[in-house]
Amino acid sequence: MNSHNHATSSLFRRVLRSMAVRIAIAACLISALSYYYSYVRLQEEALVNLSKYIDTRSQLESELFLSAESNTKLIRDDFIRQYSAAQNTDLSSQFHALLRQDRDGMWRIKAENDDFEHQATVALLPSVKQTAELMRQVVIGHQILSQYGPAYRARSYDTFIDLNVSDVSLMYLPKLNYARNGSVADFAEDIETELGALPERNPSRNTFWTGIYYDKQALEWMVSVVTPIDYLGKYIGGVGQDIPLEQLITRTNTVSIPGTHNMIFTRTGLLLAHPDYMGKIEAAAGHLDMRKSDQALQDIFKAVSKASAKDRFVESVDGRNWLGIAPIKGADWLFVTVYPKRLLEEKAAWSASMVLILGVFALAVELGLLALVLRNDVARPLDRLKNAIRSLAAGKTTNQLDLHRSDEIGELARTFNEMSHTVQSHRMHLEDLVTDRTAELATRNLQLEAANEALKYLNQEKNELLAIAAHDLKNPVASIQGMAGLLNERLDSWPTEKIKERLDGIHLLAGRMQRIISNLLDHDALEAGSVQMQIEDVDLDELIKDTMVTWRERLASKQQTINYTPSMLHVRTDRQALWQVMDNLISNAIKYSPNEQSIDIKAELTADGVEITVIDHGPGIAPHEIGMLFKKFSRLSARPTGGEHTTGLGLSIVKKLVEAVYGQIRCESQFGQGAKFIVTLPSAPSNKA
Repeated sequence: MNSHNHATSSLFRRVLRSMAVRIAIAACLISALSYYYSYVRLQEEALVNLSKYIDTRSQLESELFLSAESNTKLIRDDFIRQYSAAQNTDLSSQFHALLRQDRDGMWRIKAENDDFEHQATVALLPSVKQTAELMRQVVIGHQILSQYGPAYRARSYDTFIDLNVSDVSLMYLPKLNYARNGSVADFAEDIETELGALPERNPSRNTFWTGIYYDKQALEWMVSVVTPIDYLGKYIGGVGQDIPLEQLITRTNTVSIPGTHNMIFTRTGLLLAHPDYMGKIEAAAGHLDMRKSDQALQDIFKAVSKASAKDRFVESVDGRNWLGIAPIKGADWLFVTVYPKRLLEEKAAWSASMVLILGVFALAVELGLLALVLRNDVARPLDRLKNAIRSLAAGKTTNQLDLHRSDEIGELARTFNEMSHTVQSHRMHLEDLVTDRTAELATRNLQLEAANEALKYLNQEKNELLAIAAHDLKNPVASIQGMAGLLNERLDSWPTEKIKERLDGIHLLAGRMQRIISNLLDHDALEAGSVQMQIEDVDLDELIKDTMVTWRERLASKQQTINYTPSMLHVRTDRQALWQVMDNLISNAIKYSPNEQSIDIKAELTADGVEITVIDHGPGIAPHEIGMLFKKFSRLSARPTGGEHTTGLGLSIVKKLVEAVYGQIRCESQFGQGAKFIVTLPSAPSNKA
């Protein structure tokens, strides 16, 4: 007994000492690593928040520039539309009713009509030749600016149109009568907003932005956007807006994440906004080059320039800051947030200090609790398990095991307790296993029966296919054989007309055989899924015309006609598949329409796509046969009016082809009143132009 107590006490102390040492080492490691972990975690959170922040600011600041671009494009499009519509209209009377030449030679709006606060102003150089085309441009430009200018006043300083560089200047600026305050020399000067719209300066004819400038009249920083105006490839001028930047600069300098600061600069290195450099920016007239300024600005520009378009943030050259980068769309500037890493270092150091203090306190508490836990939860349960093993060896049972515990010791006790019931448990479950295997066998049998039924169905289809091939090919082959033999016997005695008649008969029978074989092969290929569709834009009128040509002789033989009005529509489909669909539908219409009847084909654009309708005036389809119409090997009660042959595969092939090109087909029919087949296909983009 004393030996047993000594062993238990020795294990308890050895484990306690070992755990104490390990906990102390772990506490030191955790304290040492907590700073690094806290820094990394805080850095990840900061960069995620920084990415969201710069993306939000990018959207906010870009909206003004994208809106201005959209405004100028809208005015340009409306100008071109009205200018195109007025090509044959003489607007000279309106021009002279609007403008008058002043003493300095400039043509301006008549003083009695000059309402610059609500309408656009006009300034026309005295040297400009006043052609009918120029007068038309001036009148239309004045009307458009007077219409759009007030609507855009809230977001822009002004809206203007320059015609033929600086020949004519039109502007809506309610704060100032721009045309009347300027001199001939002022308007004759070619400025950046005018020259940038010239084809030789802007061959791609894209909307462009000028550099920033300080407007002495408005007393604030601005930037201009201009969209060139061309008509039928000929340069006319440009439409633009002057955008004030005061709010943008103020937001950049004052609204930021605590401890950080924002800046805006161009991709060429011109600094536009920075809370610490606004004085230098103003002194440089908006052309402060970061590459030639302070070292800090040079390092920031160098780091941002090396970033790829996908990078949302990069490290500064000195490694002390994170630089969040987001484009300002439209003007193509860069919004950059400078996030000092020391903010993260201070937070990480505070977290590590707290971990260290709490770790020392927790170590003392854990050692006391560990001693209590080891004695109650480990040493004593192991002693009870050892006694149970001795009892089992002696053939006795015990109720002292810790079966209620959910840890490893409890699992060990339960495993030991279950050992004695293993054989009985296997015997009790043997019958359940047999039942499961029997049910599994029954399931397999059902699966085999289903597979057998499928094989029977496929065999039935094969027999039907062979029967059709044997029956439908037998008669044409026999007829061809008979005609060929007769021609061989009478070749020397028959006249040419009779021989040609027999040869035409052989050609007709061979065409029937070819059509039967083609239908069988097409059906087999569609069933196997081996048909590859080439989707493209298809001219519907051209394809239907080509299809109708192949049936010209058959139509003539039955004295039938096809009525089709060109629709100018295009569809997105496979050309060969659509040709085969139309060929089958026209063939059916000819077969089932009486002699001297017309067949109607029409196409129209609907909300679901392009609908192609083929209408015959045959016997129609019985109501109980509608459901069988598109099934393979279907033989309906209606019969061809000219004794034509049918395999029962044509409409089945049509349905599979239509569905293979993402279309739909349906039939509308009243028995005795003909049938209408409607094919719906995706519309081509050219139909919406």
